[in-house]
Amino acid sequence: MTNKIDILNSRIAKALFAFVILLGTTLSSFSTFAQEDEKGIKYGVQLDTNMIAIGDQINLLLSVEQPKDLRIEFPVFSDSIGSTVEIIKQFPQDTVPMENGKLKVNKNFLITSFEDGVHKMNPFEFKIHKDDLMKIIRTDTLFLGVKTFDIDTTKANFDIVMPIETPISFSEIAPWLFGGLLAVAIIVLVIIYLRKRKKNQPLFVKAKPAEPAHVIALRKLDEIKKQKLWETGKVKEFHSELTDTIRFYLDERFHLSTQESTTDEILEATKSVDTDSEWKENLKEILELADLAKFAKLTPLQDENERSLKYAYKIIETTVVNVSPPEEKEETTSKETIKEEK
Repeated sequence: MTNKIDILNSRIAKALFAFVILLGTTLSSFSTFAQEDEKGIKYGVQLDTNMIAIGDQINLLLSVEQPKDLRIEFPVFSDSIGSTVEIIKQFPQDTVPMENGKLKVNKNFLITSFEDGVHKMNPFEFKIHKDDLMKIIRTDTLFLGVKTFDIDTTKANFDIVMPIETPISFSEIAPWLFGGLLAVAIIVLVIIYLRKRKKNQPLFVKAKPAEPAHVIALRKLDEIKKQKLWETGKVKEFHSELTDTIRFYLDERFHLSTQESTTDEILEATKSVDTDSEWKENLKEILELADLAKFAKLTPLQDENERSLKYAYKIIETTVVNVSPPEEKEETTSKETIKEEK
């Protein structure tokens, strides 16, 4: 019997609440606009709706149409309008020129309420400033109805249902998997790079040319000799091509990495090369004279240029690796076999 009375009282309360909200929304509208004839000002306030569920968010818009020579101050709020309507976000004022020469200024607020009932919003005040005088204009009162969710008290309580555990799909682990593989690949490349750098070796080994290094280098020296760039005033170009050829030969013949190295670094790297001191002195003279010509703008004598070219030939020719062609090896082997058979 007591439960039935409670249910009846609850329904009566809900009916009264609905009636109050209906009455409030009937007496107020979604928006109010007014006209200030003396100054030619239109102002108003507008809601998206005057009935929301508890916690819902709606827009409150304050709007003024005014002449350009007036300064109108909008209402200022901190975090709430009254004690029951909360401001979630305030947007900056938006000024739009109108065709009649006036300005339309809008200011929007995102509001909500967490208390059920009909909430009264007092008139909003605008302050008009002109000629050291101030006048206040006010909008009409607004009402906002807030309804809560219906709870059926006749039904028993239920335990909280835990989230359903579903199997992990490949799309969920794919980003972590590929990200981990990428991280491992980067770490491996960094380790390889540091080891190669310590040994003064390139990270990626170039494919060996089809021809031996000395053949390519000697052919390039023949081209440089034929051009005789130093005789036409191109001394810097001559020494650049000469040192580039030497660097190429050192890298290919002795597996060094000298393309981006300085003269001192190249000479340091060639200490491991098994050659005589004259060979290294010739290399040093070529590189140092080239530095003077390229960076110090020194113009070497013709004899010095020719001597650098001569030393370049000697550097290559004295370190050529004699490799017998495969055909000659086969022919020699066959001849030795014939001799043994005899």
